[in-house]
Amino acid sequence: MIREQPRQGAAAVGLSRISRRWLVVLLAVTAAMSAGVGLLAGGIFGRSEIIRPEDSMADVPVYAKVENRIVDDRLAFSGVIKSGPAVPIQIDLEGQEPIVVRQTLQAGEALKWGDLAGVVSGKPYFVLPGPLPLYRDLSLGDEGDDVSALQRALMQVGYLSYETGRMDSATMEAASSFFASEGFTLSSGRKTAVKNHQVEPSATPESPALDDSKTPEVTIPFRQLIVLPVASTTVVSSLEVGQKVTAESPLASFQAEDNFVEFIAEVQQAGFLKTGQEVSVRVVEKLVTGRITSVGPFTDVGNGQRAGHAVMVEPTNKADLALLTPNLSVTVAGQGTAEQALAVPLSGIRQDAEGTYVLRSSPDDRASKVSATRVPVTVLRSGGGFAAVSGDLAQGDEVQIS
Repeated sequence: MIREQPRQGAAAVGLSRISRRWLVVLLAVTAAMSAGVGLLAGGIFGRSEIIRPEDSMADVPVYAKVENRIVDDRLAFSGVIKSGPAVPIQIDLEGQEPIVVRQTLQAGEALKWGDLAGVVSGKPYFVLPGPLPLYRDLSLGDEGDDVSALQRALMQVGYLSYETGRMDSATMEAASSFFASEGFTLSSGRKTAVKNHQVEPSATPESPALDDSKTPEVTIPFRQLIVLPVASTTVVSSLEVGQKVTAESPLASFQAEDNFVEFIAEVQQAGFLKTGQEVSVRVVEKLVTGRITSVGPFTDVGNGQRAGHAVMVEPTNKADLALLTPNLSVTVAGQGTAEQALAVPLSGIRQDAEGTYVLRSSPDDRASKVSATRVPVTVLRSGGGFAAVSGDLAQGDEVQIS
């Protein structure tokens, strides 16, 4: 056992020497590889450009082409079509129980001069053209301005051919025919006195006559004739049979005015708008010419609605009224020009002490590092982010916009 110890120590010393040799070799190889990688990286980065901080902050010019396009400088507004105001058909209740016994009108239907507006408590109510200053029931022999007005109204609906200012038999017959067209007769109104027959004292009358006796006389009931301000209009509402007519619930109501367009203009915009001014209204795909009828006062409405001046527009051509459907959104354009022209983005327009200009360039100029050329221009109008210009420019030229 004692002899084996020296051999074991020698073996351990040999193993230690071998491990040290491999460690040295490994370190040498690692150093060589590191040196090679460093040389390679140095070659790559040596050939590339160095990006300096100031270069990364430099402005990069942006260019846009000159276009031939429509430049619209008109003020544009978002509007809505509204229905004309509704006017009630009020009747003189005459102390009666005003119950509708016949409904002759329906919402959406046309109402014309001479039409029967309805039957209330057995009495017909007609609409006639005005003015109609009636204040009394009219009978044969009456005279006055009210008689003339009634005669003019009967002439307009085709029942009379002349005006005299006096209730004659022809006028009475015309009125009677007018009522009869809807199955009614003229009312029995005032009574007129009949002269007593004179008899001789010795004579015996066939029948005794009473002094100051009265006989019924046919009259025209003025309360049953209602003025319709236009020849034809549209019914908005009408009471049904059995409903009671009151001040709050009229017999019917009609649209006295045509539908119109309304939009809100801000204070500065309202200064460019005047009554009578022509505007363009785009209704769906159709362009309609309109006229401003009113520019209202400034209103701070709140509650989510826009503050400003309410502007009303009506079509200049009555045939276009058929396009105005209530609650439909439209676009209104004010005065101005909308024509084709050479145009550049507004950001490309520059100005200095020498005048207005653009900077024109081309891809070849930029590749050759040639500076952009200053081109004087005149701005004709602007709108929609573009300026219509005149100058030494052609479609397709490129101008610097930033």
